[in-house]
Amino acid sequence: MYWASRFRYYLFRNCVDHLIDGSNLIPKRNAKHLFRKQIFEAWGHTCAYCGAPADTLDHVKPRHKGGATVACNLVPACRVCNRKKGSEDWQEWFTRQEYWSEERVLKIQGWLTDLTFDDKK
Repeated sequence: MYWASRFRYYLFRNCVDHLIDGSNLIPKRNAKHLFRKQIFEAWGHTCAYCGAPADTLDHVKPRHKGGATVACNLVPACRVCNRKKGSEDWQEWFTRQEYWSEERVLKIQGWLTDLTFDDKK
């Protein structure tokens, strides 16, 4: 199951118009919904930074700094954290927060590296 889940994320990262899951073709709209849902579920619908209920996805490396909209660059975030972090480097911003914890840093770092396979740039 673990490898199937990782493979599914890999497919989502490389999906343009649809996703092939087993023998089923999933339309782009459904693939996007499933993509977001799986990220939220992987984090228990909680903010990766503060632990509050998450309702947005944050680009850990901001898009305008070259970050892509791929699973390995997205974490669930509450609106407050997402807005406060903005386009800052996540580690610099996170170390200044009162809810900083090494456990959360390790979990985020694990997420960023666990899903990148061999094509990390």
